Order: sequence, then C-alpha cells, then structure tokens
Amino acid sequence: MLDIILVSNFSMKDELAEILEQKGHAFHDMLIQDIQHIERYPIDDEYKTIIIQSANAIKKIDSSNNHIYSTKRIYGIGPNCKAWVEKKFGISCLIPEIEYSSLGLIKKFDDDNYELGKTLLLKGIGGKRTIEEYLNNKKIDYKICNVYERILNNDNLAKVSKMVNQGCIIIGFSKSSVEPLIRNPDVNLEKVHFFLLDKSDEKIIIDEDVASITKIEDIYDIETLALKISQINE
Repeated sequence: MLDIILVSNFSMKDELAEILEQKGHAFHDMLIQDIQHIERYPIDDEYKTIIIQSANAIKKIDSSNNHIYSTKRIYGIGPNCKAWVEKKFGISCLIPEIEYSSLGLIKKFDDDNYELGKTLLLKGIGGKRTIEEYLNNKKIDYKICNVYERILNNDNLAKVSKMVNQGCIIIGFSKSSVEPLIRNPDVNLEKVHFFLLDKSDEKIIIDEDVASITKIEDIYDIETLALKISQINE
C-alpha cells in the first residue's frame, strides 16, 4: 500500500487518521510549510465586516479580542474558516454556498447585496490579492492585516520528497501547501496521487504530470474522503 501524507492543516486530521489506520493504511501528518503566526490581536478596532481569507488567519487570534463580537458580519472563504470561527468565538461565519475560493466569496458578497462598510481583511503574507482587488474596485474602506506567514520546513520537504519517489498519496487543501513539493526537481510526480480541495479559480497542477488527481468538495465529509483514498490505495 502507498503512504498517505497530509501536507495541510486540518482540524479533523485525527478522525481521518483513525479511519485510514483502521483500514490498514499508513497515514502521516507532515506539513511542508509551517504556519508562523505574527499577530494574535489583529482586530484593533470596530469593523462592520471582517473577511477571513484563510483558516490559518483565525486559528491563533486570542478569543479575548473583543472587537470581533461587535462585528456585524464575518465572512470566511470556506468550511474550515466557518468551523474555527464558530468553535472558537461562538459566532456565525458566512461562507460561499458552493465554490470555496476567493471568487466564490466575492459572489457571496454580491448575492447578499450587503454593504460591507468598514472592513478588516485577515490573511497571510503573500496570499492571493483577488479579494483585495475587489475591495479596491468597490472603493470599500478596508484594512489588511497579515496574521501569519508560511515558513518552509526543509526537513519535512526532504522526507516527503523521498516518500513521493516510492509512490504515495498526497492530501493538500491549498496551492501553497503542495507548491514546494511540486517545484522540487528531484521529485517524480508521476508516482503521486493527489487529493486536492476543489478551487475552480486555482490550477494547482497539470493532471498529466501526476498519477491522478481527486478533487475534494467537502473536507469535513471524512468518511467519503477516506473511502476514495482507500479505493486508490487497494
């Protein structure tokens, strides 16, 4: 059987690992890019709207950051954002109905016909600028706070690269989580089966360059995810 390697942060990784290990699969949690949080108190004022561009931008924010509770609406890019906001702060987080991406979130803004007003955008250093460009075009009064940065984990990259060349399954939820591996010239991607979060606005890798690509529509449906992984790994 192939090794299964999770290279993204995942709040349900323990549950997924348990299911896969019960089926006899070898599961590894190995981030290629570590998340280094910069700011625990980025919500420095009262905002009508807070936009969370990545779940990593909300995880380490201190729950005593009281301004978050006075915000009229909080938007997140997908289910992981929603889960962290509701679990940590006990407040609602609106996300796209279908497309969990920057474009999907922008469509959500437009469909809601909601005046964003004074807005705080929480993201990571080097993150996509699609939402920022939208706010500029709409002439929204907004502030950006880069809450975290990604730091390459060279040890894990070397370990994962070695496992890849023996054939493996990679689970990743963002382009940044798998990009160092894809760019590594010593890696034979033709032996890799990728499971990637379905983001229609983000082409992570060319299908012909890898063994297979399976798009994940709901990362919290771990039973279905584990079943699809098992089907490839048997």
